[in-house]
Amino acid sequence: MDNTSFSIKQHQFFFYSYLLLLIAAVFFLVSNGKVNSFILLNGYHRNWLDNFFIVYTNFGDGIFAILLVLIYFFVLKKRKAGVVLLLAFASTGILAQIIKPLLQSPRPLVYFRPQHFPFFIDSIIHAGNNSFPSGHTVTAFAIATVLAFYTTSTMQYLLLLLAAALVAFSRVYLSQHFLLDVLAGSFIGVLGGIACVYFTRNLNEDKLVLKKKPKVG
Repeated sequence: MDNTSFSIKQHQFFFYSYLLLLIAAVFFLVSNGKVNSFILLNGYHRNWLDNFFIVYTNFGDGIFAILLVLIYFFVLKKRKAGVVLLLAFASTGILAQIIKPLLQSPRPLVYFRPQHFPFFIDSIIHAGNNSFPSGHTVTAFAIATVLAFYTTSTMQYLLLLLAAALVAFSRVYLSQHFLLDVLAGSFIGVLGGIACVYFTRNLNEDKLVLKKKPKVG
């Protein structure tokens, strides 16, 4: 039986921490503007950081999300958590993909063309007009939000928030998105994660277990 608390108040440390991070980032964005905030966040590049974020950014990828769902459902036997993670990933991801073509926001490479800044990493640059919002950030924060409901540890709250924030930063560092794109992505992910947790709060863990029918005869 799943005795996890689905009250936001019980996990308020995670959400207050996210709000503080969001407010600080919004203040940075408003103070510097879309272009300058991007340039400032990309001002420091090192080869080891390039290599780290090229790999780490995949933690916001759909493949990682599906893998995590499978681990929770089949390995950890936390089937309800697996279902909620899948629902949060799918619903927020679909929403992000609906918004992208509607807004047609150019990615940094297209936005700054024909200029080519040193922080563009040619091997992983994606051009196009689908920058807003950041899908990787949406996924990372949706996952972090759902998992926050399954712990009461302050350290785990911070680790979840840090893990998601690093995915968001990686998208700017790798010149895939602007700060505004990842802030919007984080907000969609958090709200979507909360909505999915509450939508499934009455889902019984026992009903997700396939029971073998007794043999007759």
